[in-house]
Amino acid sequence: MIIKTHLNKLFSGKRVAILGFGREGRSTYTLLKHHVHGIKLMICDKNPHVRLPDDLTAGNEQIHISTGPGYLSGIAAADVIIKSPGIPFSVLDGISRKGVITSQTEIFLSLYRRQVTGITGTKGKSTTASLLYQILERGGKDVVLLGNIGVPCFDMTGSIGNDTVVVFEMSSHQLEGVKLSPSLAILLNIFEEHLDHYASYESYQQAKLNIVRWQAKGDLCIYNPKNNVLERLIPRLDTKSKTIMLGGNRSSDFYGNVFFDGEDLVCRLGDDVKRFSGLSRKRMLAGEHNLVNISAAVAAAVAKGVDAEVIEEVVGDFRGLPHRLEYAGSYRGVVFYNDSIATIPEATLAAVDALPDTATLILGGKDRGVHIESLMEELSQSGIYNFVFTGDAGERMMAMAEKMHAFRDKHLYMADSFDDAVTHAARITSPGKICLLSPAATSYDAFPDFEARGNRFKELVKTIPMY
Repeated sequence: MIIKTHLNKLFSGKRVAILGFGREGRSTYTLLKHHVHGIKLMICDKNPHVRLPDDLTAGNEQIHISTGPGYLSGIAAADVIIKSPGIPFSVLDGISRKGVITSQTEIFLSLYRRQVTGITGTKGKSTTASLLYQILERGGKDVVLLGNIGVPCFDMTGSIGNDTVVVFEMSSHQLEGVKLSPSLAILLNIFEEHLDHYASYESYQQAKLNIVRWQAKGDLCIYNPKNNVLERLIPRLDTKSKTIMLGGNRSSDFYGNVFFDGEDLVCRLGDDVKRFSGLSRKRMLAGEHNLVNISAAVAAAVAKGVDAEVIEEVVGDFRGLPHRLEYAGSYRGVVFYNDSIATIPEATLAAVDALPDTATLILGGKDRGVHIESLMEELSQSGIYNFVFTGDAGERMMAMAEKMHAFRDKHLYMADSFDDAVTHAARITSPGKICLLSPAATSYDAFPDFEARGNRFKELVKTIPMY
């Protein structure tokens, strides 16, 4: 078994610290315990009540547990540290250690790099990964979907054969520090995000770029040059891979271009040119921003040899994912959309552009200090006339709006809670118009994640007839 041989070569006889014991850490533990001989494992997690494996037995000298305030105590003795993606590198600053730091992503790429299609971007990566997976699956490919979409890559090693296509949604945290890149990489965009995890916005950008930084000759890089950060940084990398551009320049200077010509999508890879007639009209995904996601998925599918007819069928059927411009129902004539995934200003503006009948917009959440000047300026010029704010981020947004002349004729309301925000927004929205949750902020002030926030929104709007 190749994976067992490879893992034993990397870790047999070594002391390995698993730093962070959430979903990915537990996945790492399971794989190493079952495949590597003579390994000494250290489980290190800040949470003193972290759920430990059921198969841990008292007195097992091969496994050392460090949790709570002293969870980094075992790091010094480790030969290898496998860091979970949610833990910043900064926690290791000043800690005495000799071990090499790696990650589940880097180990997985060392095994399967040539089979991996990696997808990243501040926004759109889950939609693109899911769409591509469905195209490949319907096209008869042996394919798995894993990564940031919710499935640790080590959980799927038993399902990967020599011909399996691995669609890997890769977050910046998973890419940070890796020294390998997938053979096919998709970079959709980079916007200001995760400033609470990285030392700077530039550090976040550089983490994202690892998806293409280490590509080899013959690999493919699909990226969006209309994103200002990518337009500036991708050419500086001077990678050996072939470049496929999404939209923008239609010249033949690159290996490929994918762009919309009216309602048609044109995909040129080398000398092969395919035209997907009326694809913009046939798609179910709303919004101009989703044209980029569709273009990226189509380019990757064509590169993998999927028939054009299959691609057209899946794009026409694909309705997107929950919490991403998700239709949440119509009550008392008011139409509700759940876009809880919109945790940055750019995503909110894309949602507003996609839904021009929006009358009421719910904004706010945890304030991470991202720039909101452009957001508020563009919203002030929009046709939206009701703005409902929540959380610390909402307080900053409302304070800025109150100082702007263009907001003077609009209704502004600061809610006491998220439930209050949704209730008020529903009541003031005119029948026939849209009430949109697209917060431009994370949910961590009141919810564990954007899914929980979106689900609460959908629960609340169903009760509106009772008000």
